[in-house]
Amino acid sequence: MKRFIKAIKGAPILLVLLFITLFFFPSAIIAPAESVSNAIVTAIGLDKQQDEYEVTLLTFLSYPNQSYTERYEIFTSTGATLSEALTKAGLQLGKAVSLFHTHTAIVSESLLSQDIAPALNYLVRVASLPQSCILIGTNVSTKTFMEFIKELDAESDLNLEELTFFNSNYVYWNDTTINSFLQGYYSPTETSLVSYMPIVQSTNDGIPLDKPLQSQQSNAAQTTQAGGEASSSGGESGSSSQQKYELINDGNEIILKRGVMQTSINRDILRGLNWFNSKTTSAVLILDDVCDQNFNHAQLAYKVNKKQVRMHFDYQNGVPVCSTSIRLFVNLTEVDGSKQELRSKSEASYISQEVRDKIEETVKRQISDALEVFVKNKTDVLEMFEHFYRTHRHQTKQFLKQIQSADEFLQHVVFKVVVSVFPN
Repeated sequence: MKRFIKAIKGAPILLVLLFITLFFFPSAIIAPAESVSNAIVTAIGLDKQQDEYEVTLLTFLSYPNQSYTERYEIFTSTGATLSEALTKAGLQLGKAVSLFHTHTAIVSESLLSQDIAPALNYLVRVASLPQSCILIGTNVSTKTFMEFIKELDAESDLNLEELTFFNSNYVYWNDTTINSFLQGYYSPTETSLVSYMPIVQSTNDGIPLDKPLQSQQSNAAQTTQAGGEASSSGGESGSSSQQKYELINDGNEIILKRGVMQTSINRDILRGLNWFNSKTTSAVLILDDVCDQNFNHAQLAYKVNKKQVRMHFDYQNGVPVCSTSIRLFVNLTEVDGSKQELRSKSEASYISQEVRDKIEETVKRQISDALEVFVKNKTDVLEMFEHFYRTHRHQTKQFLKQIQSADEFLQHVVFKVVVSVFPN
């Protein structure tokens, strides 16, 4: 004991550690788990019905059991404000609503038709929703979307977090988190991109659910009971109530301007945007009708293993010019069509001049198609205005006086793109 006291006197930090242990350890032992007093929300849905907000929560509930299985339930509440809706949700749950662990926020098209920034601002500032939370738009009510995701997870062990993680890391040209949305919203161009996952009737193009959705069945039943018009098509309603649905996760996104949905863009447009980002290196180039010394009207698929992008911003004759150099390191992965034997070169590293020209033409066409969409919608997703303003502030201010609005800036930018292709 004397040695212990002497050691503490010689090292005061040990006394501090001892005090901390004695003070906090007992309370930590007897403290209840966070899940006892808090409802752990993993996904939140935002909807608007007439003048009321509708909040749907996919909530993790902790119950003592011997199987160690997770249990998730869906709770929906409404209110004139988000605060009221979340308060009602807490009353339903009998627990405080905790958004600290929420990884996905879903917004319906009815809410996307108006400015969604105030709602997200409230959730981030007041309700502590993480800004790293992935933001998703959908074509159905968020309650229906949540039900689909819950059933899909139970049926095939495929959850929404895995889907959004893959999209944001391998498909999108930039992340579609709440933080990214807010940065675009408060930028001079006021433009953001958000991922889009609609739920449609079975088309064999999406992720299927092998049983009908309860919310869709109840809607069909209400339609059947509505009156004469519904009864005249009762057989139709009965069959539609058994309709199965699919989640379409094919990389589509929607463009938001000032927090309001403008239009949707597909993967082809996203491919054009991805060429400006050196981080996205999982692209596949499909070349049709390739004819050279070794291939005759063949279709070739090249995988981009590495990409180097350099962009230079300058004014030439008073016009903003974006000069972009794109260096692609590719290898041949698939061949569909007749070919001769490749003797002098390995097939994977084969790149003839005809192939180089095809790749350059394909990349430039994809970039041109993407730019056409954004110029038409006056949505500067590439943030050209900000790039030019940072590098040439005085000239950009003068040019802005000529065009009157930053919304018009993108359509005046001249893009000069040089594509170089190398075997990987």
